Amino acid sequence: MDGPASWRARWERWRTPLLLIAGAVLSGFTILREIGPHDEGLMLQAAGRLADGQWPYRDFWWNYGPGQPLLLAAPEKLFGTSLLWWRILRVAIDTVVALLAYRLVRRAGTPEWLALLSWLAVAGAMAWPTGPGPNPTALLLVGVALLLARRQPLLAGALCGVAVAFRPEIGAAGAVSVALLGGGLPALGAAAGMALAALLPFFVVAPGDMLDDTVGFLGVQHLQRLPLPTHYRGGVDPNKLLEFYLPLILLAGSALWAVWAAVRRPRWALSAVPLLAVGVLYLAGRPDEFHLVPLSVALSVALAVAAAGERSVAWRTALIVGLGLVALHGLERRAGQLLHPPALADVPSPVADGVKTSPGDAAALARLLPRIHALTPPGCPIFVAPPHFDKVSVGDPLLYVLAQRPNPTRYDVIQPGVATTAKVQREIVRDLERARPAVLVRWLDPRAIADEPNGSSRSSGVRILDRYLASRYGPPQRFGAYALHVAAGRPPAACVRQAPGP
Repeated sequence: MDGPASWRARWERWRTPLLLIAGAVLSGFTILREIGPHDEGLMLQAAGRLADGQWPYRDFWWNYGPGQPLLLAAPEKLFGTSLLWWRILRVAIDTVVALLAYRLVRRAGTPEWLALLSWLAVAGAMAWPTGPGPNPTALLLVGVALLLARRQPLLAGALCGVAVAFRPEIGAAGAVSVALLGGGLPALGAAAGMALAALLPFFVVAPGDMLDDTVGFLGVQHLQRLPLPTHYRGGVDPNKLLEFYLPLILLAGSALWAVWAAVRRPRWALSAVPLLAVGVLYLAGRPDEFHLVPLSVALSVALAVAAAGERSVAWRTALIVGLGLVALHGLERRAGQLLHPPALADVPSPVADGVKTSPGDAAALARLLPRIHALTPPGCPIFVAPPHFDKVSVGDPLLYVLAQRPNPTRYDVIQPGVATTAKVQREIVRDLERARPAVLVRWLDPRAIADEPNGSSRSSGVRILDRYLASRYGPPQRFGAYALHVAAGRPPAACVRQAPGP
């Protein structure tokens, strides 16, 4: 019979592929489920614009770094538009980030079982919620950098500099962590140089637009902040309680770790502070499920390493319980999705490649998309709008992708404080006058109508664009959550201009 030593040898030989396979299964079994009208749409629209030769900031409004749409533009350029490419890439990134976390924890001398618990916490956090955003890519680059920090500090710093093009705060925090792990000023210099090289071309092309879209957007970002969840109003359900209070659990876990680090003062603790601090600030600004991931990943690694070297039973138990709650949340969410799959139907678009949405949405799109295609030949624009422009929360730029029709304006991202201003609405009106799209689609989904407890729920009082649309387009045809309006008094196939003016 095989003894423990033989089993350990086999595990050490096969653990990397086994963890990769397990991570891919955990992240990937929902790969075809559901679409994201706002987040998925804006990222795929940006990738498509880049693949067509447009520049972010100059040619379309973009308040994020250029890294993620550049990454997603590559498969679109090579293989064509698809909802599947970013999903495959996301599963691969999720899987590798979880493995990197395991490696970081094991390198600190953590017991195998505790490293595996940390892996599970990170794998679950990365797997849900899924989306095409830049956080996972930035975490991947920083995770590799942390592993290389002591042996190749310049390369580690450079990777953090690349991460800045995806999420500036995560890349900068990673660079500081690499410097504190021994990379020092050379690593910081490498990070700064690589970040400059990655961002400079976009700044040179459109310096004013880049600063307005990114730095300027910070001035209105408060309109989308959310309060911390404190008043649970559901039934007594442990799973729902864990889900609702996870933001507070993560913040409490961070505070627990900070107190432990202040008391014990381990040499490595200072290097964990930048990423934990960024995760806390990111989550505190908008504590919804999409903002949990950076702190969940950093905290899972920090708690595991802290617990491994702790001799006090009380401290060790508290740290492990905090880690266990993060792992339990991720595992419970994925188990629920596995055991209780939602009713879904194929998205009726050639770019969907098997991706599914709710049956009601699929039925509505099956009637809407052929109508759009009948009214607008390929290459001719349509305009997709929220219910109204004086008060906005999210939009549906994914409809441009599904319909394979361009947006004649610079604005795929419908943000409060941007699309609600007179300046931007006048600019959109000018673009619409030049392009004269034959079709307007209002997205009337509950997500677009719902009010949030922040500034986005207040009307700006600016209705320039809504009045213009009402004067140019006829009565609506309803297709589920979509209201299609045809340009009044114009030929349905009119196609005057396909792109926004300079």
